Amino acid sequence: MDQTDRKEIIRKRAEELGLDSIAFLPVRSFPLWKKGIQIRKFLDPNTAGYWERRGLTQDARTVLPDAGTIIAAACPYSVYQYPFSPGKGYYSAYYAAYPKAREAMKDLGAVLQKDGYEVKVDPPLPMKEIAYRGGLGKYGRNGLIHNNPFGSLMTLHVLLTDAVLPADNIDSGELCDCGDCRLCIRACPMNALAENGVVQIRRCLRFYMMSPGIVPVGIREKLGDRMLGCEDCQIVCPRNRRGYRNAVEAGSGQAIFPVRNLLSDYAAGLKKYMVPVADTIGKNYARPRRILSMAVIAAGNSGDPSYLPLLAHTLRHPHPPIRAHSAWAIGKLGGVRAEGLLKAAGEEEKDPEVQEEIRLAEDRIRQVAFPKAVPG
Repeated sequence: MDQTDRKEIIRKRAEELGLDSIAFLPVRSFPLWKKGIQIRKFLDPNTAGYWERRGLTQDARTVLPDAGTIIAAACPYSVYQYPFSPGKGYYSAYYAAYPKAREAMKDLGAVLQKDGYEVKVDPPLPMKEIAYRGGLGKYGRNGLIHNNPFGSLMTLHVLLTDAVLPADNIDSGELCDCGDCRLCIRACPMNALAENGVVQIRRCLRFYMMSPGIVPVGIREKLGDRMLGCEDCQIVCPRNRRGYRNAVEAGSGQAIFPVRNLLSDYAAGLKKYMVPVADTIGKNYARPRRILSMAVIAAGNSGDPSYLPLLAHTLRHPHPPIRAHSAWAIGKLGGVRAEGLLKAAGEEEKDPEVQEEIRLAEDRIRQVAFPKAVPG
């Protein structure tokens, strides 16, 4: 079969799979990604290990030695209405859309595999630069790729194959078309966005979601009931107005993070709660301790003192970060009962970091009960 014909078959199959925007690129290096990582490491040297652990490379042939073509795809999705029902932890629709689009990319790759070609789906390559080079969008000041039909409300995917297919004739044009707009920079709750579109990762709420360690207090305060994903920079973007105006209900998807049930059932095991998480947003996120830790933070931000008895139990959890977050949550909810729970836990706690969290939580309650007098 002529490779031009094979390319058209792939493009047609992509349309059938709902992959509205795809591009065929030659195998090349990606200097923008490398430069961006250097800037990030300069702004925050402590994140160097984070980028190294991600294992991304700008050289496609280290992933597939005989790589001949890169196929990029941008897959739009509908955002969820916020907030979810009371007691349901919120997550961005992006995380439900990504695995679905990835499965579609696997189906697309099967077109080449049946003809004997090798295919890598979503290999460790810089997706954003590939999308830009493929003409699928431009960089926004929030570090995301956007285009005119969908704004930044899309997931990005790549097929790497040893099939040598005709490349599209693409003029990527200017890197960023945001003009003088700074809405996303001003909207970021943690001031994580630099002027040049670089996301300072340790200031980003998303960096700490599902964290295995103790989440900094300033981050906890900003998380609210969000379990996974922060969309503040996207909500204010003019290119996303239509998408958020047409936000959809998550339906049964709201049920994957039932905060109260997670807190009450943890001692008996949370395995049954991990199944819908894995089915909806992927197995990588189905981690009981991390989900419970986020549920504790959501409870603390709820303002609902009925969570106190449940937090009293998580305050005795064997995992120190969960105990630390529980102490903070109890202190934030406050009241006489909260003070008693913290005092009892403080007498038994051995971990220094958790002890400090208990102390700070007790101080918070006292400050609310006995605020300092304001000089007249």
